[in-house]
Amino acid sequence: MAIVLWLALVLVAIAVRYPDTFRAANETARANAALDLLDRKVGGGNSVIPDQDVLFEALGRIPADETFAVAVGEPQQGWTDLTATYAETFLRYFLLPRRVDPEARWIICFACDRQAIPGARAVWEGEDGIAILRRQP
Repeated sequence: MAIVLWLALVLVAIAVRYPDTFRAANETARANAALDLLDRKVGGGNSVIPDQDVLFEALGRIPADETFAVAVGEPQQGWTDLTATYAETFLRYFLLPRRVDPEARWIICFACDRQAIPGARAVWEGEDGIAILRRQP
């Protein structure tokens, strides 16, 4: 008898909750479908990287078989609280199969001290002190 009562309770709960749950899932799917390709690719990086352009410039400029380094200086206006702490972590994932190497020719600079990177020149510069540098061979 307890099983029948439990099963009836479950069926009533499903009948009551299912339409709202289904509606919420549809709204989430529609919101995701409305994102453009760039927002889908960047995802959570929007809260870490203040200038999306650096992400796509890095993808286009740094060959897939090369390495890169991330240099972070003092936080700038326009950065989030996550930028200085998590920029390298996000870029490790985003730029795969490229790997992080402190001695890499390619450096993604977040307001870094360019004088501390001898032989590097900017190949791209964006906003908020962000640039892509390349060490000369």
